Amino acid sequence: MKGLSIRWKLTAWYGAVLAAVLAAFGAAVYLTMRHQLYGQVASGLLMEMGEVNDEVGRARDLASLRAGLNRRFTRHPSYDIQVTTPSGEVLLRSERIRPDGLPVPAPLPSPQEVNLQRLPHAEQADRYLATKVVASPVGPVVVQVATTLAHPEHELGELLAVLLVLGPLALSAAIGGGYLLARKALEPVERMTEATHAITASRLDRRIEVVNPDDELGRLARTLNTMIERLERSFDETRRFTADAAHELRTPLAVLRSEAEVALRQPRSPEEHRRVLENILEEVDRLTRLAEQLLFLCREDAGLVPVARGSVRIDELLSEVIEHMRPVAEENGVMLHVEPSASTEVSGDADQLRRLFFNLLDNAIKYTPRGGRIVGRVEPSGGGILAIVSDTGIGIPHEHLPRVFERFYRVDQARTQDTGGAGLGLSICRAIAEAHGGQLRIESELGRGTRVLLSLPAARPQGGRTDGHHRAESELLPR
Repeated sequence: MKGLSIRWKLTAWYGAVLAAVLAAFGAAVYLTMRHQLYGQVASGLLMEMGEVNDEVGRARDLASLRAGLNRRFTRHPSYDIQVTTPSGEVLLRSERIRPDGLPVPAPLPSPQEVNLQRLPHAEQADRYLATKVVASPVGPVVVQVATTLAHPEHELGELLAVLLVLGPLALSAAIGGGYLLARKALEPVERMTEATHAITASRLDRRIEVVNPDDELGRLARTLNTMIERLERSFDETRRFTADAAHELRTPLAVLRSEAEVALRQPRSPEEHRRVLENILEEVDRLTRLAEQLLFLCREDAGLVPVARGSVRIDELLSEVIEHMRPVAEENGVMLHVEPSASTEVSGDADQLRRLFFNLLDNAIKYTPRGGRIVGRVEPSGGGILAIVSDTGIGIPHEHLPRVFERFYRVDQARTQDTGGAGLGLSICRAIAEAHGGQLRIESELGRGTRVLLSLPAARPQGGRTDGHHRAESELLPR
């Protein structure tokens, strides 16, 4: 059945089950009717044997026994009757069974017991024979009553013919009806298939019609629509990511081309060539930084960013990064401060967490005016650890907060271009936090400052810890 459609498979299974049910029902009807008909025949034999027994009981001697039996049972319209002695002497034999008579079973049944047996016949219908030994004035006699099975066999034959004719007809009609019902039931699947074929990468705005949202097919259609919505969002994000990446790469490349063309137009002094080379090197650094950030995000999307698990002291790691960033902060007129905290350990990758803190602090320094203050602290929080970087910077407008983690998103395009950011820093920070089973969120007030809160699960107590000094890249994050 592998090559059949679901419609034909349902019809075939329905037909097979129905055929089994009809066969069982027909067999039950046939056997019930057979039991009732043969029961009626046996009841008739026993009733007639009772009449013969009464006549035997009324006899006073052998002569009156013979006379009474012959007078009443020699010509019986329905039954063949035979009465003999155990030695084989015939007291009565109906006309239809002369001269051979009825066979006497050996051994004879015990008194008060009735022996019922079927007598096969080669040319005529079989007969049903009842045999019983009863007491008489001349001693025990064998009473036998037989009747033909022609009538019940005829009734059973007609019943079997009806079942064999009507059964296949009913099965064929039911299979045809089942096929139509399966076709009707699967029409929504056909419509869903056609609608799904029409959905392509360029037409993800189309949806599958949900006729009945409460049945199984309705739930399937809703699930498929939800999946298409996720695909549409994913494709939109991919297109936007590709377009933004191309735009970000085009700008430094245009600057490099322009600097090179200007340098080649006319002879220049060594000092002028030095300035051109410095500008080119600056753009190359920007391109390198952007390429590495894009590579990190692409690897993170593909699940290829490894997390080297080890015990990391978050308080020490944050203090280390603050000390590295202090000269940059002082150059910008911003004060960096780390608040003391108890020992706080997490299980994670020290290099990636260090990169996260470098990005957050670099972002805070770039967007905190001179005379501002940046504070870092680590504290226990429930069953985990909370690292907070707060500043007194310019803040982020409330309506932009839900989107600051989007790639290439900028609150102020002109301001971000001045500081050289590509809008990927917060995306990288969030990816690192989620890779460690944590969460990153931002609280900000325009003109009053920003708080970045990193929550991480606490590490189980164990020996050893991972830290050390590694230089991490920092990325300007837009506000």
